[in-house]
Amino acid sequence: MNENKYNESVIISVTEWINCHLDQRLSIDDIACKAGYSKWYLQKLFARYHDETLARYIRKQKLIASIYELKNSRTPIITLALKYHFESQQSFTRAFKQVMGCTPSACRKRPFNAGAPPLSSGADPCGQCSYARPAAEPERCDAPVRAVKVSCCGFVILAPVPQRF
Repeated sequence: MNENKYNESVIISVTEWINCHLDQRLSIDDIACKAGYSKWYLQKLFARYHDETLARYIRKQKLIASIYELKNSRTPIITLALKYHFESQQSFTRAFKQVMGCTPSACRKRPFNAGAPPLSSGADPCGQCSYARPAAEPERCDAPVRAVKVSCCGFVILAPVPQRF
C-alpha cells in the first residue's frame, strides 16, 4: 500500500513537470530518467493512474495549451505547431481536430463570448465563443474539459473529460 502511495506521488510529480514543460520536446526516455523508473514501468504506472498512455497525455496537453494562444494571439498556426514540437502544421491540425473536435483555424475564428462564465469543470472551450454556428456547418468543437490548476506554472490547463456512452 505504501508503494502505491509512493507511485502515485511520483506520477503526480511527473504530471506536474510535464504540464510545466509543454513547450519543450518531451521524450518518454527523458521523463522516465527524471522519475527514476524504466520507461516501460513509468508508462505502465502512468496509464494505470491516468487511464491513458503517457504519449497521448503529452500530446493532448500540448494541444489544450495551444487553445489559449489560438484565442488570445494572432500567432500563426505553423508557429504554434513548431512551438509544441509537432512535425508539421498538418500533423498539428490533424491531432487538434482528433482531440478537440475542430480545426485550430475554426477554434481561432470563434471569438470569446464576453458574457460567458469562465472555463470550469466540464465546460466546452469553444462554448466560450460567441460564434452562432449555422445548422449546416460541418465543423464542431464539442470536447468537454475540466480545469486543472498547475501549481509550478501558475496557470490553468484544461483536460478533456472522458466521454461515456
